[in-house]
Amino acid sequence: MKLGINGWRIHGQRTGVGRYLLNVVKNWTAETVGGRFDEINFYTPKPIDHNEIPLPENFRVRVLPSDKPMLVWENSQMARVADDDVVFCPSYTIPLFARGKTVVVTHDATSKMYPELFSFAVRNFYNPLYGWSARKATKVITTTEAARHDIARVWNVPIEKISVTRLAIADVFEPLRNDAKVNEMREQKTGGVPFFFFVGKLSGRRNVPRLIESFAKFKKETSFPHKMIIVGPDTATLNITEIGTELGISEHLVRLKYATDEDLNLLYNAAEAFVMPSTYETLSFPIMESQAVGTPVICIDTPGARENTGGAAFFIPKLEAAEMAQAMSEVAGNAALRRDLSEKGLANAQTFSWQKCSAETLAVLAEAAHATESADFTASEVKSND
Repeated sequence: MKLGINGWRIHGQRTGVGRYLLNVVKNWTAETVGGRFDEINFYTPKPIDHNEIPLPENFRVRVLPSDKPMLVWENSQMARVADDDVVFCPSYTIPLFARGKTVVVTHDATSKMYPELFSFAVRNFYNPLYGWSARKATKVITTTEAARHDIARVWNVPIEKISVTRLAIADVFEPLRNDAKVNEMREQKTGGVPFFFFVGKLSGRRNVPRLIESFAKFKKETSFPHKMIIVGPDTATLNITEIGTELGISEHLVRLKYATDEDLNLLYNAAEAFVMPSTYETLSFPIMESQAVGTPVICIDTPGARENTGGAAFFIPKLEAAEMAQAMSEVAGNAALRRDLSEKGLANAQTFSWQKCSAETLAVLAEAAHATESADFTASEVKSND
């Protein structure tokens, strides 16, 4: 049996899907794979630097050179040569014309459930493709039970073919108690002042302008000295500095476009609380990373957030500036609450394991490889049923 892997997202400044992919596949050593697959082909548009990307030695790296976007590369370069029994696609889509069976990772259905939070391209192009890929794939993997039910409902995917493999976070994210580097990071970024923290793509669905508005209300109505640090690429072309200036809090706002995992770990440890302003999240790596270091989490109360945090978060009933500002105020002013959220968050984080996630993902791939179901289809079906 041959296993193929779409490795496009493993390159560059890895965000959620890239981190997920690396942490899953790096555990698929020859010993772990056993006799389930005789060959593993890792398809990539660029050569692999094994010092940066530690793939197992049993992987056969197949470089298909291209500077095209993933969808173009996946459907032209990879689909043309991938003759594996099953292909693992970690980012919502499968090739329009696949030779063998496919397993797609559909991380959530938020873009279909809340289209108003996403771009025209997502609503009219990507959503139909995501739904079609989930329906046509031999198996679907997702990350939480909440996401499993969402995907089945909004994209008409048989729920019995959707498997949940709970994710984990990188080992670099850990509590650093009494570490001088944490104090140095706080001093460097905020002058030693306590701060709230957000990290992630500044996409529409994450409501970062509302987060800043909430923080401005918090600053106006309280005497707390806190600042806010926002880290992440600006995919929604927001001008964070301009928004902060308009709201009169520019001196309390710190903007970083990127931080290494090592610096992120220091920032998580230095933060007084992590704030996630997304209207709906079934899973969030930053929330998991915050809990893994013992940083309290503030987020919107949804089934996915409850599942993801193990209930160990300060939940806001809805995304309103007044609600979020009040949450910041209560967390900032209550050391006992912060300790409680920290301890419970750490306990929840310990229930997640990349080794377990990798093993469960491999089992789904092996099951798909032996399935009798055909993956034959035509591109004209993409818009149907969506």
